[in-house]
Amino acid sequence: MRIAFSGTGNSGKSTLLKSFLYTWKNYSTPEKTYRDLIEEKDLQHSSKTTIKTQSEILNFMIDQLQESNREDNTIYDRCPLDNIVYSMWCNEKDIKGFTKKYLTSQIALMKESMRSLDLIFLCRFDSKQAVKDDGLRDTDKAFITEVDNIFYSLYRQYTEHPEADIFFPKGDSPCIIPLPHSAQERIDLISEYITPEGEAYGDEDSIFNSNNIDQLETLVKQQQGVMDEEEKEKQLMQKFGLPPEGFPPVSL
Repeated sequence: MRIAFSGTGNSGKSTLLKSFLYTWKNYSTPEKTYRDLIEEKDLQHSSKTTIKTQSEILNFMIDQLQESNREDNTIYDRCPLDNIVYSMWCNEKDIKGFTKKYLTSQIALMKESMRSLDLIFLCRFDSKQAVKDDGLRDTDKAFITEVDNIFYSLYRQYTEHPEADIFFPKGDSPCIIPLPHSAQERIDLISEYITPEGEAYGDEDSIFNSNNIDQLETLVKQQQGVMDEEEKEKQLMQKFGLPPEGFPPVSL
């Protein structure tokens, strides 16, 4: 199974990745990450990112996903969805080069790459926690919060309007599961979706508890929304006054 941890900077993804690999020892993670790419090429990133940086990171992430197959047990620190969220933030801020044309071309690439993931666990930013600076993170809480809001907006669209979602392939997209802030609660929740052997729980042996019923219902609705996708997507674009290749606005 192929899994990714997504979310804004300083949301605990790296710490969670270490805990995950300690708990599920039959999983591996790529030795090289987008951070290595940033350092090797001395790329500007985070709130100072450029279309060069975003394009190179997206291509790097897509290449990594395409190297895997459904039989692999692989966990990723971020995925192409993260890249698009940061590009959307740049578009909202009118940063040079981040036009709607650029974004829609990048979204199209990202959307296809989502077929190579099975699960995305979404880590939210806990504003009560101290912001850590590792040299590759933006420590501005306002920026972190704005990016976090975009992640959550895309998650809300994924669950509430799956038939009109332009970010994920219809009928072949990964499940997106938001995680709590607590490190232990995150592992506990993940263990309700993944068996000790690293497989996804099936209906016949699910250990989901009653607190997760709402999440299950939204996933069912997501699958039921496959029909009439093209027409409904056009209707949404018309509602926002955007061309078919556009994307819905996101509140920061």
